[in-house]
Amino acid sequence: MNYIKKHKKAALLIGVMIIFLVAFFAWQRKITLSNTLSGKLEDSPRKETAVESEFYSKQLTQKEYEVYLFLKENIENLKGGVLTLPEPVNGKEYQRIVTALECEGKNSFYGFVEIPMTEDEVYIQYEDKNLNRITENEISKVILFLSCAEGIEIQAAFAQDGTISNLNEIREGLAVNNESKVDEINRKLQNTEQILDEIMAGLPEGSGEKSTVDYFLNWLKENMTPTDSMEVAGEKVSHIGEMLDKYYISNHAAAVLDGKATALGYAKILTELCNRAGMESHIVAGTWQGGWVQDESYVFCAVSMNGQTVYVDASGIKSSSLAGERYLTEEEAFNHLKTADYFSYK
Repeated sequence: MNYIKKHKKAALLIGVMIIFLVAFFAWQRKITLSNTLSGKLEDSPRKETAVESEFYSKQLTQKEYEVYLFLKENIENLKGGVLTLPEPVNGKEYQRIVTALECEGKNSFYGFVEIPMTEDEVYIQYEDKNLNRITENEISKVILFLSCAEGIEIQAAFAQDGTISNLNEIREGLAVNNESKVDEINRKLQNTEQILDEIMAGLPEGSGEKSTVDYFLNWLKENMTPTDSMEVAGEKVSHIGEMLDKYYISNHAAAVLDGKATALGYAKILTELCNRAGMESHIVAGTWQGGWVQDESYVFCAVSMNGQTVYVDASGIKSSSLAGERYLTEEEAFNHLKTADYFSYK
């Protein structure tokens, strides 16, 4: 205070300079923002009715779609174990089907399909992991693992010919559910729905497309914490049941229950909310380009807004690589993300 009294002119000059600098940086930020997609998006009116994304399932062939529906119904009805597909499929078809199951936005945190097998129950990938080399319709059976199965802790034992020597034990153990675990799954599904409904109820009246997505992103920022996937964290589990109970939930909308989600979990939550808000959305997963880690997976949300498809970084985990931007054009998104060629994204 004494300095200011003694040097009034200098203090005034410093004050003016500070105000000028604040105004200058605010102007610079405004200019920068106006050159980004975020700055160009308008808060256009959105549809009042919810939509359901069929981005992946609509691209399936009739044959693939029938297998997809068969597996989807078994997952939703909690009918696990060794399943015989309606029709045998090749490697690429199988990948398209399981990708559609994973990416269509369903909250199946409690189970997944794995171990594609031949009619004779030989594990297709026992010697060669590359499913693209399976060009014949050799995949006739799969295993549906459910966290509620009585035998979810049973581990597969592979023989030298690729068969599972204890398959009958697995078949029986996964076909019977523990009712208390079924109740737990249903409770988590109901509680997830309650939280999602509360988020939607908090959406300010009259919110347009941009302000709606901003609201969802802000909710995620305030209520969720990013967590690594089990693969990235290098965690080891003793059986599939432990993996489903402890880690798999963070990849799904049910991650809102624990407040922790992977990038995939963030994307699924945002996708579900956008669909409920009347803006068709689907996740786009792929391999991050230019990172230190090879084959690092990442995911964006493709959201229909302003008459175009906008790619949103739901988790913000890649914020530093995206200069803090959360909204990307198609070109920007695919400069950073390399997708598999199973589906058409552009």
